[in-house]
Amino acid sequence: MSVETDTTDLEHSVLGAFHQLARTEPGRELFTFVDEHGHDQETITVGGLVGTAEAIAEALPGWGFEPGDRAVLVYPPGADFVRALMGCLIAGVIPVPVYPPSPIRLKQELAGFTRIVANCRPRAVLTNGAYERAKTLGSVTSLLDRTKPSWPDLPWHRTDRCPAAAGVPQRWYEPASQDEPALLQYTSGSTSAPKGVIITHGNLINETRGNAEDLGLGADTRCVSWLPQYHDFGLISVIISSTVGNGHTYVLSPLTFLRRPHLWFEVMSRVRATHTAAPNFAYELAVRKTTPQQRAGWDLSPMRVFMSAAEPIRPSTMEKFYTAFAASGVAEDTFYPAYGLAEHTVSVSMGGKAVLKLDRQALERGEVRIAQADGLAVFGCGRITKPEARARVIDPETRRPTPSDRIGEIWVDSNTKAAGYYGLDAETEAVFRATVAEDDDPTEYLRTGDLGFFHGDELFITGRVKDVIIVNGRNFHPEDLENSLRERTAAIRPGGLAAFSVPGHDDEPERLIVFAESKEKKTSAARSREIAEAVRHQLLADHSLAVHTVVVGRPGLVRKTTSGKVRRNACRQAYLADELGPTATAVNFSTGSARI
Repeated sequence: MSVETDTTDLEHSVLGAFHQLARTEPGRELFTFVDEHGHDQETITVGGLVGTAEAIAEALPGWGFEPGDRAVLVYPPGADFVRALMGCLIAGVIPVPVYPPSPIRLKQELAGFTRIVANCRPRAVLTNGAYERAKTLGSVTSLLDRTKPSWPDLPWHRTDRCPAAAGVPQRWYEPASQDEPALLQYTSGSTSAPKGVIITHGNLINETRGNAEDLGLGADTRCVSWLPQYHDFGLISVIISSTVGNGHTYVLSPLTFLRRPHLWFEVMSRVRATHTAAPNFAYELAVRKTTPQQRAGWDLSPMRVFMSAAEPIRPSTMEKFYTAFAASGVAEDTFYPAYGLAEHTVSVSMGGKAVLKLDRQALERGEVRIAQADGLAVFGCGRITKPEARARVIDPETRRPTPSDRIGEIWVDSNTKAAGYYGLDAETEAVFRATVAEDDDPTEYLRTGDLGFFHGDELFITGRVKDVIIVNGRNFHPEDLENSLRERTAAIRPGGLAAFSVPGHDDEPERLIVFAESKEKKTSAARSREIAEAVRHQLLADHSLAVHTVVVGRPGLVRKTTSGKVRRNACRQAYLADELGPTATAVNFSTGSARI
């Protein structure tokens, strides 16, 4: 390990914090990677991570990298990803973590990867032997498949082959300022126009320091996480946060959690964990996939924070979770709702406590009204976390502040607001530099695209301006789903598609609904079912996504503006109100029924 670099200019960066930790506590354990059976597989200390990361940093110039170049990181979950991430930062190379495309599902998964590569123009791809072997096997098994897409023409380098650092102190890259880009975080690798959020060195250090204060993180923190390493929640709030000394993190693969949810709790009990975080669907899954006998055998009393974020939080889910896990010693005051997004280097608000019941009809009109009787329960996402942050609720159409009893778009500004979208100047200007109309506030705000309101000092999220569809913790852009169907479903009019979601009952996830206009002048119920089946098959094949209901009808079924833009919210309202028209056929795949 070599840590002799002068870090005067690194003081206010994650590199500086990591370097200081290496000088003072090289033996501190940062990560323990857990295998698919819940057993500790590998533990990384501060000093061990410095040694392997410096070796990668030394190799990067030989592979043609210079400071500021982008390196796409394609790794299965594990320690090699963390080593490559830190190696890039030490060398001044900008890491671009991405979801590793399945080599045997390239038709479905390579397009998103290719679009990211085209956008960020990397010098090369970094990977390890495990993924290289899978990639090679996928190529061999598809030699006879002429329809299989090709990988982008880029060099690939294995970082797990880098020899240990030579012993000569590696000079760590010194950012010119806190505004210099540190990494690119892509918000959605599956969209037709992926956006790389430019996260700066200042963003990262301010976020990790804020996390430590808000969540009580430190040397005694033991976190257990299965959050994906390429997602902002797992990448920044877990991995990078741990590298600056915010605790010892036990890491499970997301696939391990999905296959064996009980291991999440077994590990927490075994290591006497204090913190964890997950989307709402994971807490639902935990109740369904664990037994009373298992829960009675776990001791989760040391837990201080069960964070819930990344998708809408259902009060009924958490009630069931805490009822079921009371036998494990879980206290209800450990629940920690939060709200954030990649464009704000993750966190916006944390520590929600209030649950409001809102009048449903008023909510549909964009009004905030407390229900006198039965209403829609909404969990608060807490207070704005950073002292210098400003957050306002703005009408997305007029760009004027909304009254306190109206829902609007959340606009926010702080020292963790990202620098913009890589290579997309117009989008950066519109999203990151928004100003309030007819107001003397000079602040340039980030438009989050999310709808909500404040009740006291607590933020409540009620919906999404952008119509992102969230199913079981996965985000889908409706344009992606519609494009899949438009390109591969011949019976549907190219402009006659709308994909949107509606709330499920009780704890159920959101339901995907698709409106499809048939090309045929007359479409029988039997033919409508055939078209609906084609839609179902295509979404499963392209996105591994199950559709709840497909509505097939004549032109006009899909609501549009006068300029031809799809009005998905109007389609949603028509579906919920059962105003589909006399010729429409709704095929429900949860029951197998069809109605006209």
